[in-house]
Amino acid sequence: MLFQFNVFAESDVSIAKSFEFKSKSLRENRTIVVSLPDGYESSNARYPVLYLLDGVQNLKHVVGSVDVLTRVGSIPPMIIVGIKSKSRMKDFTSTKAAGIEESGGGQAFLNFLGDELIPYIDGKYRTNEFRVLEGHSVAGLFTAYAFMESPNLFDAYIVMGPAFWWNKEEPVREVKSFLSATPKFDKKIYFGVGKEDGNRHALKRFVEEIKAAAPSELVWKHEEFDDEGHMSAPLLNNYFALKFIFSDMKLPQEIKDNFTSKKFLEHEAGIMKKYGSAARQPQEIYVPLAMELIKHKDYAGAVNVFRRNAEAYKMNKYPQNYVWLAEALEKNKEPAEALKVYKQAYELSKETGYGELEKLAKKIAGLKAKL
Repeated sequence: MLFQFNVFAESDVSIAKSFEFKSKSLRENRTIVVSLPDGYESSNARYPVLYLLDGVQNLKHVVGSVDVLTRVGSIPPMIIVGIKSKSRMKDFTSTKAAGIEESGGGQAFLNFLGDELIPYIDGKYRTNEFRVLEGHSVAGLFTAYAFMESPNLFDAYIVMGPAFWWNKEEPVREVKSFLSATPKFDKKIYFGVGKEDGNRHALKRFVEEIKAAAPSELVWKHEEFDDEGHMSAPLLNNYFALKFIFSDMKLPQEIKDNFTSKKFLEHEAGIMKKYGSAARQPQEIYVPLAMELIKHKDYAGAVNVFRRNAEAYKMNKYPQNYVWLAEALEKNKEPAEALKVYKQAYELSKETGYGELEKLAKKIAGLKAKL
C-alpha cells in the first residue's frame, strides 16, 4: 500500500477510501476503492464483499443502491471493493482477438483477484465468506468467464450488458461445455441488460444454453429493461440484481402464515450466519407480523419479533421500536422486562428529541408501582 486518500461524492461526504495495491502477478499497481458499511467501526460484525469491476466509474451508483437496500433490510450491509483497470481489454478478455493487441489477459487478472486481492481484503477487513462479483460490458464478459473458470471463488455473480459477442460469441460456446461438465453448481447468477443494448442478443443466446441445461442448485435470473441502453441499464441492473441475490433473506410466507417463534428465530439465525450478524428483515415485515401476532394473542411470539426488530435496527435510535417491545412484554406478563425496555425508550426519546417523554414517564411510574 503506497498511499491513501478519500473519494468524495460531495465536497464533505466521503463514500470510500482509495489506495494503490502493488500486484506481483500483474507487475503493476492497481487503484482499489473500498466503501465500508455504516456502523462498521462500532460493530464486531463480519460482512459480505461485493467486488466491483470498473470500480471507480461505477462506485457512486452502486454505493447509493447498496445504501438504500441496506437501510430497508432487503440486503445485508456489505463491503464494496472497486477495482480500476488500466486496460479493460487486457483485464477482461480471456482469449486473444484479431486487431486487439492487448487482449487475452483475463486469466492473469483472475489470478490477481484470487491470489492477491481477495486474501488482502479478507486480512484487512472483517469479511465473511460470501462474495459477489459484478461486471458490465467487457467486465460482464469477464464475470461470466470467472464463474466458468474458477467457480468456487465467488458465491454470486452480476453480469450486466455483457460483451458476449467476443470472438464470434465464444462465451456462448464455452457455457455449453461448462454446463455439460458441471452437474451441480450452488451459485446465484443475475443477467441484466437494456432492451436498447445491442449486447442483449448474444446474452439471450447465452441464457438459452443455461435454460436448456442448468445444473442442480443453480439459481439464476435474466431481465431486460425497457427504454434502457448499454450505459443507462447498469443502475437498474445492479439494484434488482442485489435484491435477487439476497432474496433468501426475506422471511418466507409459510413462516408468517404458520408462525412459531422457533421457525422465526431459526430463519433469522440462518441469514445472520450466511450474510453476517448485521443481516435483517425490513421493518415492514417485523412490525406488521408482530402486530398480527398480538391480534391473535400470541404475545410471546410478538415479543420475539419486536425484540429482533429493536436489536436489528438499534442504530436507528428509534424509541418506538422499544415502546412496541415493552407493550408486548406487558401483554406477555413480563412487567419487570417491560419496565427496563420502557426506560430504554425514555432515554432514547430524550437523546433524540423524539418526544413522548411525559407518556413514557407515566408508563414507567405505573409499572414501578405494580412491582
